[in-house]
Amino acid sequence: MSPIERKWWFALPVMMLAVLATSFLFQIEQVPRSYSLAWFVIFSLCAGGLQRLLSFMTWLLLLWLAPGLVDKRLADPKPSAWSAMRKR
Repeated sequence: MSPIERKWWFALPVMMLAVLATSFLFQIEQVPRSYSLAWFVIFSLCAGGLQRLLSFMTWLLLLWLAPGLVDKRLADPKPSAWSAMRKR
C-alpha cells in the first residue's frame, strides 16, 4: 500500500465510491436486500474488490498527473547508487 493510500482524504472518497458502486451493481442485478449474513459477506467482498480497484486506478492517475503527490522521492529525484557507479 502506498503512502497516499493511507491518507484519510484519499481512502474515504474511494471507499464511498466503492460502496455506492456496489449498491448500484446490486440494484442492477436485482439482488434482494435480505440483510442476511450471506448478503453482507457478498456485499463486503464486492465493495472490497471495487475499493482496491478504484484505489489502484486513482493511484495510477495521480502517479501520471502529479508524481510528487504520490511519492516524495519522485518529486526530487537524487542520483541512485547505481547511476553514481556508472559515472565513474
